[in-house]
Amino acid sequence: MVRRRLGRHKRDYSFMRSSLVEIKEMEDNIKNDLKNPFKGYLANLQKHKSAINPVHEIVNCYYKMNGWEKMPKEFYTGRYAYNKLAKESKMLYQACNKVLDDCIWALDKMKYLAEKGDFDWSIITCLKHKLK
Repeated sequence: MVRRRLGRHKRDYSFMRSSLVEIKEMEDNIKNDLKNPFKGYLANLQKHKSAINPVHEIVNCYYKMNGWEKMPKEFYTGRYAYNKLAKESKMLYQACNKVLDDCIWALDKMKYLAEKGDFDWSIITCLKHKLK
């Protein structure tokens, strides 16, 4: 039986150190990319102007999330009519115990789920899904 001496051959693990550094940089980049864009929205809103009506703020936030704030007048009819969305946002506001930050979080979460699942959504969809 032949026995090998321990420590006789040193192994080079320098390639692993560079890989670990690259992995750490990738994790940092992912963390920076995943920040909530609506964090502090209510505080920022209160600094600049007081919210006239949180229902209107929810509708305006919905329009901004989808990039529809500067659309022609004909766009805001039917499914995207302001009065219909205001009614839906009022129900969402009441379901969230009248906390505007929770409503905006629900909108953001639904937007993420819709992009991930590739489906169309509206404010009322937040009530139909069980958002935790």
